[in-house]
Amino acid sequence: MFKSRKIKMWGSKHYEDEMQKLCNAHLDKIVETVQWMKQVVYSFCDENFDALEEHFKKVFDSERKADEIKRLLLHNLSNATLHPIDREEVVRLILTADDIAENAKSGARKLHLISKERLTDDIKINLKEMANRCIEIVEKVRIAFHALSKDVNVAIKEANEVEFLEESIDEFRVGLIKLVLKYGDETKKIGSWFILLNAIENMEEVSDRSEDLADVIRRIAILG
Repeated sequence: MFKSRKIKMWGSKHYEDEMQKLCNAHLDKIVETVQWMKQVVYSFCDENFDALEEHFKKVFDSERKADEIKRLLLHNLSNATLHPIDREEVVRLILTADDIAENAKSGARKLHLISKERLTDDIKINLKEMANRCIEIVEKVRIAFHALSKDVNVAIKEANEVEFLEESIDEFRVGLIKLVLKYGDETKKIGSWFILLNAIENMEEVSDRSEDLADVIRRIAILG
């Protein structure tokens, strides 16, 4: 699975190939969940409530399928012949990726709760941009992961770029929070203001967990 002397996975080539397919499928579903979260954000901002409902269900479907693959991976991993340190690295890889999808789902759920709330154009524009940046960072993580089986130097390079993206998203989030706080002061809608802030934090967690996943990928590449 990994082009690494340290982690040569799961004994037989056939078993290794099957596990790699599952890992790829798991990460694909993680990315898909974030993509549907982005669609929830867009439909929320565009006040397209029918589309929001449909996209919200897609988020849950993708996250549930990612969970199913995760459980299968962990089951197979429990029967694999691996050094305990190697096993820990792979488990961290799987569970950190899972956190990305969980936060995407949670953010989508919160927007669904306040779907009839009318926001300023500035908040809408910046929410959409936050969602775009979430897509950018999870796609970059996927590139880094795929590079592990081909060129660890590329994997390290892509993982480093994830770190820079996370920093830019964190800075962007601060500006968005200021807009939401101003909105809360003007409208006095404390409940909606609070839920929206928490949805933004979930989107930030998508970014943070992507950086964490990139750190795991970089560690595997370097220790290999």
